[in-house]
Amino acid sequence: MTEEAAVRGVPEVSAGGVLGDVNPLPVRQLVADGSPEPVVEEVLRQPPGRGEIRLLAAWSLVSPGTELHYLDRSARTGERYVLGYCSAGVVDAVGPQAPGFAPGDRVIAMGWGEAVHSGAVTVPYRLCRRVPDGLDLADAVVAGLAATAVHAVDRALLEPADEVAVVGAGMVGQLVAQITAARGARTTLLDLRPERLRTAPALGLAAADGEDFFAERSTGPAHNGYGGRCVFLCGTGDAGATVAAAARWAGRAPGRPRLVGVGRFAAHIDFSVELGNLDIRYAARCGAGYRDASYARGLTEVTAPDGEGTVTENLQRALDLIASGAVRPALMGLPRLPLERAAEAYARLRERPAHPAVLFAHGPAAVPEGSAAP
Repeated sequence: MTEEAAVRGVPEVSAGGVLGDVNPLPVRQLVADGSPEPVVEEVLRQPPGRGEIRLLAAWSLVSPGTELHYLDRSARTGERYVLGYCSAGVVDAVGPQAPGFAPGDRVIAMGWGEAVHSGAVTVPYRLCRRVPDGLDLADAVVAGLAATAVHAVDRALLEPADEVAVVGAGMVGQLVAQITAARGARTTLLDLRPERLRTAPALGLAAADGEDFFAERSTGPAHNGYGGRCVFLCGTGDAGATVAAAARWAGRAPGRPRLVGVGRFAAHIDFSVELGNLDIRYAARCGAGYRDASYARGLTEVTAPDGEGTVTENLQRALDLIASGAVRPALMGLPRLPLERAAEAYARLRERPAHPAVLFAHGPAAVPEGSAAP
């Protein structure tokens, strides 16, 4: 048994490749392999080990910031990565000590290197949640990224009277904005490109050009005279000017001013008394226990900081927000494409198109090329 298999608790597989009456499955998956474009490869998806389930995928969701980052890194270094971490489908096999799941269950799954872009995935059970009856799997799969947004909003320590600005109308930005609005915060979604804001009205969100918003509203008191202001920074690249403008805007409120980083960006901050009182936080990933193989397979426990949740709890909360209609993936304009068009999809995402992400269809869920969510 390999060291990796021992950590994952995978039982020995017989020479014939069969574990009980569950066989490995030949599937395709998407990888970064030394090029800025992804490659589709054929692999065998093994039966689930201890604390794991295997599902036949219907949909997987691209996380553009993370996956483009690793494609670029692979092109620079030659490192190899299996892409994707948000999948949804139907359970076909359950490993030992994976309570709460049975073959035939509709589930969402997440996990880097586990819930990948593939026709079948084997995933730790604590990174999976059952999908309520009546909820489309194409909508439910968005819970994987929405769990990151839930965690970021927890990190912000919002109060009922706070005003929120979300910088960057990509996938995470749109999810953060929907969640803060659902919590009752006055929320504005910001981006420099108006086409990125086209779905905001349908989502019930106010929207504005980022530069204009901060330039026009960095003077004067907060809208209600007593609340704080919080800016979620969900963009990429050089954000020095944006961070400075956001800090000025947040600092004009009588309540607590906060900046919460969520995206991959760089910024220089001049700390001085002129900056004023300002809380700066960063929200990484999606909650306590993520990327912890032992916790994910039920071998150990983790405790989230006060006011935050484990990855399992946040994934469930994200799914509940979608099921309740507080987060509405069907209105976010996500194209649905077959895996064969992956290279085209990533190339388009590099241009920051109007759509913030892409859904890949697998197996019986395959859709006509180019079709999109209603």
